[in-house]
Amino acid sequence: MNKKGISSEELAAMNPKEFRSLIRRGEWTESTIMACRGFQQANLAVVPKDYAFEFFLFCHRNPRPCPVIDVTEPGDPHPKLVAPEADLRTDLPRYRVFQDGKVIAEPTDVKDYWRDDLVGFVIGCSVSFDWALRDAKIRFRFPGAYTTNVQCVPAGRFHGPMCVSARLMKSSYDAVRVVQISSRHLLSHGPPVHIGDPSLIGIKDLCHPDMFTTGPIAPQEPGEIAMFWGCGITPQTVALESNIPFMITHRGGHMFVTDKLSEELAIL
Repeated sequence: MNKKGISSEELAAMNPKEFRSLIRRGEWTESTIMACRGFQQANLAVVPKDYAFEFFLFCHRNPRPCPVIDVTEPGDPHPKLVAPEADLRTDLPRYRVFQDGKVIAEPTDVKDYWRDDLVGFVIGCSVSFDWALRDAKIRFRFPGAYTTNVQCVPAGRFHGPMCVSARLMKSSYDAVRVVQISSRHLLSHGPPVHIGDPSLIGIKDLCHPDMFTTGPIAPQEPGEIAMFWGCGITPQTVALESNIPFMITHRGGHMFVTDKLSEELAIL
């Protein structure tokens, strides 16, 4: 039971429209990770039309951290391909607003920041395939998301390091199975981008994620295998690194829940 009085079972059983309504009414501002079992969750990046093409090109050149599943028309907050009745201004529990490379706000809606020239990019999220991992009885834990020393391929004004999410697998069998399953979900970041020593990609301490965490993290246990996936928090590090004049994103762990099942977007 979370502090909103909703059990984990009730949260998982909600349909996306019901869950988004809860968010829109201001009744849910926590993480979405365990919400709406089986449905595709997504990261968000919103930029002005003037440099939307540059951002689209950045995503095209960096599909592992930034797999695009929908793009809105300028000024239109409704992602018509994945959730036409949803509103990107209100239907995420927490946002981040960037101005000139700095975070200026973390509101629960962005109606006051929305403009007629803004283009929304809905970017796949790896928590979507975690339901498939659980169904396959894969044993893992999810410590959070980290900034790496791996540089993305730049596009126009957009450049910066890739972020990754980590999962610690209990055995080599679990590690093999998770590669097989996640490889089907290319729009949820696909297979891992790194396996093994986190220091090789610039992560010094798995117990202290710098971009998002679900809570206190126990040290890596003997036999656990560290695996890392591209993460849709990457546009946030890019906004900071590139001094982007204006961008709206989700706050880490507070994703947009689409109307699509993750299996609908998976490779058969």
